[in-house]
Amino acid sequence: MNNRETLMRAIRREPPKDRIPYTYEARAESDARFRQYLGLGADKSVAEHFGCNNFTSLWSGLGAGPSLPERTARNRTDEPGVSVDIWGCRRERIQAGSAVYSEVTHHPLANAETIADVEAYDWPTPDEVVFPEVPAGFDLGTWKADKVVLEMGFIGPFGVPWAMVGLEKMMLDLALNPGLIEAVVANVEAFTLGCLDIIFRKYPGAVDLIGSGDDYGTQNGLLISNDMIGQFFMPSLKRHYDLGKKHGAMGYHHCCGAIFDMIPQLIEAGVNVLNPIQTSAAGMDPARIKKAYGKDLCFHGGIDIQQTLVTGTPEDVRAEVRSRIETLGPEGYILAPSHTLQPDTPPENLVAMYDEVRSWKAEP
Repeated sequence: MNNRETLMRAIRREPPKDRIPYTYEARAESDARFRQYLGLGADKSVAEHFGCNNFTSLWSGLGAGPSLPERTARNRTDEPGVSVDIWGCRRERIQAGSAVYSEVTHHPLANAETIADVEAYDWPTPDEVVFPEVPAGFDLGTWKADKVVLEMGFIGPFGVPWAMVGLEKMMLDLALNPGLIEAVVANVEAFTLGCLDIIFRKYPGAVDLIGSGDDYGTQNGLLISNDMIGQFFMPSLKRHYDLGKKHGAMGYHHCCGAIFDMIPQLIEAGVNVLNPIQTSAAGMDPARIKKAYGKDLCFHGGIDIQQTLVTGTPEDVRAEVRSRIETLGPEGYILAPSHTLQPDTPPENLVAMYDEVRSWKAEP
């Protein structure tokens, strides 16, 4: 079975025919360390070395992605390590240990007090976006024969608003000034839902899944109450996934932390694949998750990057791989680390993880 067939069987929660699908994602600093350890040349990636499955962006096939050239030019800054995104959020490259992360350091709506303040903001619009044309001679069916196309760039009813308002202010406004947050969410949705509609109409049949990277969880519980999540953010999320369903695309959601209690809301909103299954967070026991939600969801992730992959032995890693396949799988499971691999991951544990999952074979 090729990459597409293997992944789609898991996404549809069908028993694997030959093996469990598994994916790779690492920080650039981590990837460089792994490549050196494995002795890989420039012509081969870590994912290729281990035979990993992968999701593909449509834009890689078209050779270009969506852009907002005029807005990007207005937001350009010459400050080293600084960028301003299409929403007006300033981001700076921050050193943390041996890795560098992009962090929001300015929230453009931090001083907004009224709905009028929100409406007066210079919001991006779908009409500004330049979507690439399909190259002459490009055959979608041939290109997609072994690929699963996942579009993650246009859903963020929680993540974009808090970046614009500031997380502390957002939490206060949810209780004290809820109309302001509703207005921000609505304006974000006008852009993201509008862009998705253009994508589905301009590239019919190209996208298999649409996804969001909104995180609602902390290590010990939800960031805000389940009721607030349902009131302020789930309706918008559902409208995005409903649009996807209308065009044959399933829902993918990345949500870190202790989110067990809100998973029913994600399912109701239209999520088919849940990532990254942070099993070290409170209440996120994999067997409990599978029993409660396995009939509705494909799980992607589950191998702990906070403890097992960082401080465990290679045999600890192998044991966890076997346990995750048994509890979260084998049907409806795509094995992966519970987040992007960080520089503190020993290469020996990386090898143990992928060697162990590769050794698993479906029963005849």
